[in-house]
Amino acid sequence: MLRYFICLFFAGILLSACDKDCEDNPQECAEEQLATDIAIIEEYLTENNLEAQKHPSGLFYHIKEQGSGELPDFGQIVSVNYVGKFLDGRVFDTSVDSVAREAGIYDEKRDYQPFQFTLGRGVITGWNIGISLLKEGGSATLLIPSGYAYGPEGRQSIPPNAVLIFEVELVDIKF
Repeated sequence: MLRYFICLFFAGILLSACDKDCEDNPQECAEEQLATDIAIIEEYLTENNLEAQKHPSGLFYHIKEQGSGELPDFGQIVSVNYVGKFLDGRVFDTSVDSVAREAGIYDEKRDYQPFQFTLGRGVITGWNIGISLLKEGGSATLLIPSGYAYGPEGRQSIPPNAVLIFEVELVDIKF
């Protein structure tokens, strides 16, 4: 029992030192978290026998359907169908009615339709990176490191530093 309390004491010291380091150099902590997230994603891909490309940012993606036409430019309005999941497969959000019902997250007050946004604004960085890789009609799986999602703060049902999976389909680009 004493050993347990001693371990907790030293763990507390180490964690408080990490917090202090992050206050002094948040970029270093972000880089460490990205390295951790990349290792988690690579392990997930290996364990599930999946293939994905690694973007220079650290985001991983697998293009299922490239689509046709031009790639979207930042500043253009795009419409996207999506399913957001945790690495354990639990769906936490979707624009697809049938997926929401199947996952038990359906909200009758919500309008399930493609999500429209301006590429480069108003969404997580991982979406801006991943959606910019697709042509209209294209679809992909995005494995997003936490720093390109909701980071150390998390959001509602998304815990801090969560690596997320998004199945996305670029439905429309408005020029």
